[in-house]
Amino acid sequence: MGVSKKGRRILIYEEKEYIWWAREEDDDCGKPWLTVVSPDKSLALSCRVGEGDFFIVNKGRIFQGKETSGKWEYYWYPFSASPPMVITPKFVRELLEWAIHGRDAEKCQ
Repeated sequence: MGVSKKGRRILIYEEKEYIWWAREEDDDCGKPWLTVVSPDKSLALSCRVGEGDFFIVNKGRIFQGKETSGKWEYYWYPFSASPPMVITPKFVRELLEWAIHGRDAEKCQ
């Protein structure tokens, strides 16, 4: 089953389409999360927006050029500045670049 595009944004990165959205999560006290997913779900990332401990959750099968278990893996937020309060396509593109071409992901313990 594919990923619904209804009410979500689309970003083209390296000629591939990615779907992204931000919304408040009920199970995290209403804090907003950004989710970025490829239509085939091979890449699926989530990160919290705003204040707090910052990490990226990889839920996909491919991460930084390597095949993964497909189980949730947690990585420390890789950028020097904290995530922006307002998510922009530029930030989503930077996150995709790191998740696809990066080699420096540090797992949370």
